[in-house]
Amino acid sequence: MMTEDEQLEKLMKPENLSSIGRALDLVKKLDNLGFLDVISGILSDEDTMKTIFGILTSDDILSLTTKSDSLLAMLKIISEGKNVKALSHLLEIVTVIQNQGLLDPVLGLLKDDKAMGTLMGLLSNDFTMNLIMNNKLIMDSLGTLDLSVTPHYINMVKAIESAIKTDTVTPVNGMMGTLRAMKDEDAQKGLGIVFSILRSLGRICANDFNCGARK
Repeated sequence: MMTEDEQLEKLMKPENLSSIGRALDLVKKLDNLGFLDVISGILSDEDTMKTIFGILTSDDILSLTTKSDSLLAMLKIISEGKNVKALSHLLEIVTVIQNQGLLDPVLGLLKDDKAMGTLMGLLSNDFTMNLIMNNKLIMDSLGTLDLSVTPHYINMVKAIESAIKTDTVTPVNGMMGTLRAMKDEDAQKGLGIVFSILRSLGRICANDFNCGARK
């Protein structure tokens, strides 16, 4: 064990004087900022010190010390410029979702095993996988639709729905029954639409699918 003179001689070495000087400068700055009084107060308060020691010796802190390598690797990744920017954008997205009141429902969904099971079933079924595998073909095809006529699509579906739900449909029997039904103005318009659809199907079949030659 070194004597006091030996310890003093070691401290007075040139390579140590520089470090001692920097340490004193740091202590002076902390004193000017009032941190030394705060630290002194903490050290003199037994309850506060017990709390601090309890935190430092808790299982969570001890667990972190055993995973220091993983934590340092994670911090290194996070500290990279591109990742800091990405995390910043992610936090902005989360903040917007929270402000819109959507975060709590999403969290509730994630914690609901039954709902998550249903969702995973929807995502992993054959139909969904088929959509994913053919997404480009589907999107290209949908891109050719004229969405300005969407109201007509909806009206057509409504018309079919109304016809299906009607309980008083009159049966049409034989040729004469068909001719009598053809006298109805609405039926004539409907038949005109049917033939228009058939002509359009014929053109598409001949041009795109090569399923029949046009005359």
